[in-house]
Amino acid sequence: MKKIILLISLLVLTSCYNDDGEDITYYKFNQEDEVLLIKYDYISNQIITYENQFGEQLHFKVILNERKKRGYYTRGTFSGGGGYLSNYYDSKIIRFEILENSSYEDYSKVNYIFSKNSNEFINGINFPMWNLVHFGFINEIQDNINIPMTDYNNIEKLQMSINGHRFLNIVIIDSGSNESDSSSAFGSLLQNVNKIYYDFDFGIVQFVDTEGKEWKVIYPE
Repeated sequence: MKKIILLISLLVLTSCYNDDGEDITYYKFNQEDEVLLIKYDYISNQIITYENQFGEQLHFKVILNERKKRGYYTRGTFSGGGGYLSNYYDSKIIRFEILENSSYEDYSKVNYIFSKNSNEFINGINFPMWNLVHFGFINEIQDNINIPMTDYNNIEKLQMSINGHRFLNIVIIDSGSNESDSSSAFGSLLQNVNKIYYDFDFGIVQFVDTEGKEWKVIYPE
Protein backbone atom coordinates (compact mmCIF):
# COMPACT_ATOMS: atom_id res chain seq x y z
CA MET A 1 0.00 0.00 0.00
CA LYS A 2 2.85 2.41 0.87
CA LYS A 3 4.46 1.70 -2.52
CA ILE A 4 1.20 2.61 -4.30
CA ILE A 5 0.87 5.88 -2.37
CA LEU A 6 4.51 6.74 -3.12
CA LEU A 7 3.99 6.03 -6.83
CA ILE A 8 0.89 8.24 -6.95
CA SER A 9 2.77 11.04 -5.17
CA LEU A 10 5.61 10.86 -7.71
CA LEU A 11 3.16 11.00 -10.60
CA VAL A 12 1.48 14.10 -9.13
CA LEU A 13 4.82 15.85 -8.64
CA THR A 14 5.87 15.00 -12.19
CA SER A 15 2.61 16.45 -13.51
CA CYS A 16 2.99 19.67 -11.51
CA TYR A 17 6.49 20.31 -12.83
CA ASN A 18 5.96 19.14 -16.39
CA ASP A 19 6.99 22.01 -18.65
CA ASP A 20 6.77 20.38 -22.06
CA GLY A 21 3.45 22.09 -22.85
CA GLU A 22 1.47 18.89 -23.45
CA ASP A 23 -2.25 19.53 -23.41
CA ILE A 24 -1.61 23.16 -22.40
CA THR A 25 -2.56 25.85 -24.92
CA TYR A 26 0.27 28.18 -25.94
CA TYR A 27 -0.74 31.58 -27.37
CA LYS A 28 2.04 33.00 -29.56
CA PHE A 29 2.61 36.43 -31.08
CA ASN A 30 1.43 36.33 -34.70
CA GLN A 31 2.67 38.46 -37.62
CA GLU A 32 0.25 41.29 -36.83
CA ASP A 33 1.45 41.33 -33.22
CA GLU A 34 5.11 41.38 -34.24
CA VAL A 35 4.56 44.68 -36.06
CA LEU A 36 3.54 46.25 -32.75
CA LEU A 37 6.56 45.03 -30.77
CA ILE A 38 9.50 47.37 -30.16
CA LYS A 39 12.31 46.44 -32.56
CA TYR A 40 15.20 48.31 -30.97
CA ASP A 41 17.42 45.84 -29.08
CA TYR A 42 17.93 47.49 -25.70
CA ILE A 43 20.92 46.18 -23.72
CA SER A 44 20.99 45.80 -19.94
CA ASN A 45 22.56 48.85 -18.19
CA GLN A 46 22.34 50.92 -21.39
CA ILE A 47 21.56 54.60 -20.74
CA ILE A 48 19.00 56.37 -22.95
CA THR A 49 19.20 60.16 -22.63
CA TYR A 50 16.39 62.67 -23.10
CA GLU A 51 17.21 66.38 -23.28
CA ASN A 52 14.99 69.46 -23.34
CA GLN A 53 15.46 72.85 -25.02
CA PHE A 54 17.13 74.23 -21.87
CA GLY A 55 19.86 71.58 -21.82
CA GLU A 56 18.35 69.61 -18.92
CA GLN A 57 18.66 65.83 -19.19
CA LEU A 58 16.94 62.71 -17.87
CA HIS A 59 18.64 59.32 -18.06
CA PHE A 60 16.74 56.06 -18.51
CA LYS A 61 18.78 52.98 -17.53
CA VAL A 62 17.75 49.64 -19.07
CA ILE A 63 17.17 47.06 -16.33
CA LEU A 64 15.23 44.45 -18.34
CA ASN A 65 14.66 43.49 -21.97
CA GLU A 66 13.00 40.10 -22.01
CA ARG A 67 10.89 38.12 -24.41
CA LYS A 68 9.77 34.69 -23.28
CA LYS A 69 7.08 32.05 -22.95
CA ARG A 70 5.23 32.54 -19.68
CA GLY A 71 2.63 30.51 -17.81
CA TYR A 72 -0.69 31.92 -16.66
CA TYR A 73 -2.07 30.46 -13.44
CA THR A 74 -5.57 30.73 -12.01
CA ARG A 75 -5.92 32.64 -8.74
CA GLY A 76 -6.86 29.67 -6.52
CA THR A 77 -9.70 29.64 -3.99
CA PHE A 78 -10.57 31.48 -0.79
CA SER A 79 -10.30 28.20 1.11
CA GLY A 80 -6.61 28.01 0.34
CA GLY A 81 -6.62 25.84 -2.78
CA GLY A 82 -3.80 26.72 -5.17
CA GLY A 83 -4.25 27.87 -8.74
CA TYR A 84 -3.38 25.73 -11.73
CA LEU A 85 -1.61 26.35 -15.02
CA SER A 86 -4.26 27.64 -17.44
CA ASN A 87 -2.17 28.37 -20.54
CA TYR A 88 1.17 29.58 -21.85
CA TYR A 89 1.58 32.89 -23.66
CA ASP A 90 4.21 35.08 -25.35
CA SER A 91 5.37 38.10 -23.41
CA LYS A 92 7.82 40.92 -24.03
CA ILE A 93 8.83 43.38 -21.31
CA ILE A 94 11.28 46.29 -21.49
CA ARG A 95 11.91 48.12 -18.21
CA PHE A 96 13.93 51.24 -17.36
CA GLU A 97 14.98 52.98 -14.17
CA ILE A 98 15.03 56.78 -14.40
CA LEU A 99 18.23 57.72 -12.59
CA GLU A 100 16.80 61.07 -11.49
CA ASN A 101 13.60 59.51 -10.14
CA SER A 102 14.69 58.04 -6.81
CA SER A 103 12.21 55.44 -5.54
CA TYR A 104 11.83 51.74 -4.78
CA GLU A 105 8.23 51.65 -6.02
CA ASP A 106 7.33 49.59 -9.12
CA TYR A 107 5.40 52.50 -10.62
CA SER A 108 8.54 54.66 -10.62
CA LYS A 109 9.92 52.56 -13.51
CA VAL A 110 9.28 53.00 -17.23
CA ASN A 111 7.70 49.83 -18.64
CA TYR A 112 6.80 48.67 -22.13
CA ILE A 113 4.58 45.58 -21.73
CA PHE A 114 3.38 43.29 -24.55
CA SER A 115 1.26 40.18 -23.91
CA LYS A 116 -0.64 37.50 -25.84
CA ASN A 117 -2.39 35.95 -22.83
CA SER A 118 -5.73 34.24 -23.56
CA ASN A 119 -5.02 34.76 -27.27
CA GLU A 120 -5.54 38.54 -26.92
CA PHE A 121 -2.73 40.97 -27.76
CA ILE A 122 -2.47 43.68 -25.10
CA ASN A 123 0.21 46.33 -24.73
CA GLY A 124 0.76 49.25 -22.41
CA ILE A 125 3.24 51.73 -20.98
CA ASN A 126 4.10 52.76 -17.48
CA PHE A 127 5.47 56.31 -17.51
CA PRO A 128 6.00 57.67 -13.98
CA MET A 129 5.78 61.36 -14.98
CA TRP A 130 2.40 60.95 -16.71
CA ASN A 131 -0.01 63.51 -15.27
CA LEU A 132 -3.05 61.22 -15.14
CA VAL A 133 -2.70 59.06 -12.03
CA HIS A 134 -3.67 55.50 -12.92
CA PHE A 135 -2.72 52.14 -11.36
CA GLY A 136 -2.99 49.09 -13.59
CA PHE A 137 -1.03 46.04 -14.72
CA ILE A 138 -0.97 43.40 -17.44
CA ASN A 139 -1.17 39.78 -16.18
CA GLU A 140 1.13 40.19 -13.17
CA ILE A 141 1.18 42.98 -10.60
CA GLN A 142 4.85 43.84 -11.15
CA ASP A 143 4.14 44.42 -14.86
CA ASN A 144 2.37 47.67 -14.17
CA ILE A 145 1.10 50.24 -16.67
CA ASN A 146 -0.61 53.61 -16.47
CA ILE A 147 -1.14 54.13 -20.23
CA PRO A 148 -3.06 51.38 -22.10
CA MET A 149 -1.96 51.31 -25.75
CA THR A 150 -4.64 49.17 -27.43
CA ASP A 151 -6.48 52.17 -28.89
CA TYR A 152 -3.28 53.40 -30.58
CA ASN A 153 -2.19 50.18 -32.27
CA ASN A 154 -4.14 50.58 -35.50
CA ILE A 155 -4.28 54.33 -36.00
CA GLU A 156 -2.27 56.13 -38.68
CA LYS A 157 1.40 56.55 -37.78
CA LEU A 158 3.45 59.74 -38.16
CA GLN A 159 7.05 60.33 -39.23
CA MET A 160 9.32 62.73 -37.37
CA SER A 161 13.00 63.69 -37.21
CA ILE A 162 14.20 64.08 -33.63
CA ASN A 163 17.77 65.15 -32.91
CA GLY A 164 18.79 64.07 -36.41
CA HIS A 165 17.19 60.60 -36.34
CA ARG A 166 14.15 59.75 -38.46
CA PHE A 167 11.35 57.80 -36.75
CA LEU A 168 8.65 56.28 -38.96
CA ASN A 169 5.92 54.83 -36.68
CA ILE A 170 4.92 57.51 -34.17
CA VAL A 171 1.64 58.05 -32.37
CA ILE A 172 0.91 61.00 -30.10
CA ILE A 173 -0.63 60.25 -26.71
CA ASP A 174 -2.27 63.32 -25.16
CA SER A 175 -3.65 63.28 -21.63
CA GLY A 176 -5.96 66.22 -22.33
CA SER A 177 -5.07 67.70 -18.94
CA ASN A 178 -2.80 70.52 -17.78
CA GLU A 179 -2.86 69.40 -14.15
CA SER A 180 0.14 67.97 -12.29
CA ASP A 181 0.53 65.64 -9.33
CA SER A 182 3.23 64.57 -6.90
CA SER A 183 2.30 61.00 -5.91
CA SER A 184 5.26 59.29 -4.20
CA ALA A 185 4.11 55.98 -5.71
CA PHE A 186 5.60 57.17 -9.02
CA GLY A 187 8.85 58.44 -7.54
CA SER A 188 10.34 61.80 -6.67
CA LEU A 189 9.77 63.46 -10.06
CA LEU A 190 6.63 65.50 -10.61
CA GLN A 191 3.82 63.91 -12.64
CA ASN A 192 3.45 66.73 -15.15
CA VAL A 193 3.93 65.13 -18.60
CA ASN A 194 0.79 65.47 -20.70
CA LYS A 195 1.98 64.49 -24.18
CA ILE A 196 4.05 61.51 -25.30
CA TYR A 197 5.43 60.71 -28.76
CA TYR A 198 5.72 56.93 -28.98
CA ASP A 199 7.46 55.14 -31.84
CA PHE A 200 6.42 51.51 -32.30
CA ASP A 201 9.96 50.57 -33.33
CA PHE A 202 11.81 52.32 -30.47
CA GLY A 203 9.44 53.40 -27.70
CA ILE A 204 9.14 56.93 -26.31
CA VAL A 205 11.05 59.39 -28.49
CA GLN A 206 9.74 62.67 -27.06
CA PHE A 207 7.53 63.94 -24.25
CA VAL A 208 6.19 67.34 -23.27
CA ASP A 209 5.34 68.59 -19.79
CA THR A 210 2.89 71.20 -18.55
CA GLU A 211 5.70 73.76 -18.28
CA GLY A 212 6.29 73.56 -22.02
CA LYS A 213 9.56 71.62 -21.78
CA GLU A 214 10.09 69.30 -24.75
CA TRP A 215 12.20 66.29 -23.83
CA LYS A 216 13.68 64.62 -26.93
CA VAL A 217 15.62 61.37 -27.14
CA ILE A 218 19.27 61.41 -28.15
CA TYR A 219 19.24 58.32 -30.35
CA PRO A 220 21.95 55.85 -29.29
CA GLU A 221 24.14 55.34 -32.34
